[in-house]
This record gives sequence, C-alpha cells and structure tokens, in this order.
Amino acid sequence: MQYLSVQEFTKSPQAALAVASKRKKVVLTRNGKASHILIKTDDKSLEMLNDMLVKIEFERSVSEMQAESKRNGNSKMSMKEINNIISKVRADAKKAK
Repeated sequence: MQYLSVQEFTKSPQAALAVASKRKKVVLTRNGKASHILIKTDDKSLEMLNDMLVKIEFERSVSEMQAESKRNGNSKMSMKEINNIISKVRADAKKAK
C-alpha cells in the first residue's frame, strides 16, 4: 500500500494510477488522514469488489449505530419499549395521511 496526499494525486493522477496498477492499492490522504482508496480492478472483478464494498459499508453502518445506541442508552431498552415506540410512530404516520 502506498500513501499519497489528495494534493499529490490532483497534480499527477496518471502517476498515482500507475502506482495503483503496480501495488494494487493507493491510500489518498487529506490533512494526513486516510480519505480514499484506489484499487486496481478490471471488468471481471469489478462487480465482486463492489459487492464486497457494499457489505463492508453495511457492517460499518451497523457498528456505528450500535455504538451510538450504547452512548445514548438505547441499547438497554426492552423489546416492549421498542415495540411501543414503533407502534407510536406507525400510529402518528397513519394520522398524518
């Protein structure tokens, strides 16, 4: 894996793509922090890579929601409390129609 700043990439995208072709992965950074990944692909592997990325994004979203739930105390709610909230939201939605 090679790291390049977004600024370096902007100045010479072809050079960055050449590196990605050789090393397979290039991490672009903004203010010293990772922001994007360039991954070599082709028509055969594009769909598979996209499917894998969708799964990773989903897992990351679930993890973030679980962490937020723990922070705000919702992770301690009982099923009865959850179902009551769902029922209220559904009832409010029906009234709004």
